[in-house]
Amino acid sequence: MKKPILQTEFRSTSRLSSRDMKQMKFYMSLASEVFSDLLKAKIIPTRATQIYQVSLLLCGDERIRQLNHDYRNKDRPTDVLSFPAHENLRKISPTEDEVFLGDLAISIPTARRQALEYEISTWDEFIHLYFHGLLHLIGYDHEVSEAEERLMQKWEDRALTLISDKKKGSAKRSL
Repeated sequence: MKKPILQTEFRSTSRLSSRDMKQMKFYMSLASEVFSDLLKAKIIPTRATQIYQVSLLLCGDERIRQLNHDYRNKDRPTDVLSFPAHENLRKISPTEDEVFLGDLAISIPTARRQALEYEISTWDEFIHLYFHGLLHLIGYDHEVSEAEERLMQKWEDRALTLISDKKKGSAKRSL
């Protein structure tokens, strides 16, 4: 039986070194596996053959500030913005084989600053922001209620735990 697939098309207006690009691609490959695991846990209704697509913009603080201003009327940079293509995928099961979830924008400079603050790698912070945004794309919203915030946090924690486990497994295979 085929697993659902998460495809992320990305573009960057931020400079990324070849090492950064390699790290990002590695994390994105893990993200696809983790998303399939979350779908099995019923994060949203799904069919086994569905392909989920996300458009991702990696940008700087000025670009994300402009987007935040234009779409949320907040004139300040932020770490991640989500632009869902559907109102709430938690309540419907799309019948299409391919489902466009929406657009994400992540500020790489903000991710780097937050990574230093949390004492984690930039790419660990990046994948946290990616899954945070992804949860918004499928209908979760921590600003609605405390219960919704706890539920969103549960799925973020689960995603990050799965990423960590898969990173460890990948490191063992490369030895």
